[in-house]
Amino acid sequence: MEKKNMAILPGQGLGIIKFGMSRDEVRKILGDPDEVDQYGYEDSDDEDDQTEAWHYDALNASFSFDALDEWRLNAIAVSDPEFTLNNKSLIGLSRMELQETLSEFGLGEIVAEEWSHEEMPDDRLLSIDEVSMNFWMEDDQLAEIQWGPLIDEDDNVHWPE
Repeated sequence: MEKKNMAILPGQGLGIIKFGMSRDEVRKILGDPDEVDQYGYEDSDDEDDQTEAWHYDALNASFSFDALDEWRLNAIAVSDPEFTLNNKSLIGLSRMELQETLSEFGLGEIVAEEWSHEEMPDDRLLSIDEVSMNFWMEDDQLAEIQWGPLIDEDDNVHWPE
């Protein structure tokens, strides 16, 4: 699948890939991932606290599945400017440009957090809870967009149809 055919759809997915799809359904569309990471919460022995992230190098994209969600697709992350939101490329925008663009889109309140650490002293996170989206900034440029299905105030997931 080509990146140009994959629009970021808040709360829905990426192009024809929709949140709630099984691993097999995603594999039929994208093929086998280049890398699979499996991890869980450090403080938990619960098997439902497991996550599997599939990485596709050619797409610069990752797709995550959680045991708690019956291994359905529940998060996507992209880091290539060919992916678009509302027909606009966002990767590489400065923080100011991104905030202006997101405000124009009217997706919800933009919350900024500092996530700096020793290795990456200029990391920032912009998030919009209303559409379950995170925008990761490195050196004042958007490096990655992460999003998932919509979640209501009672923490209920609303899977797309």
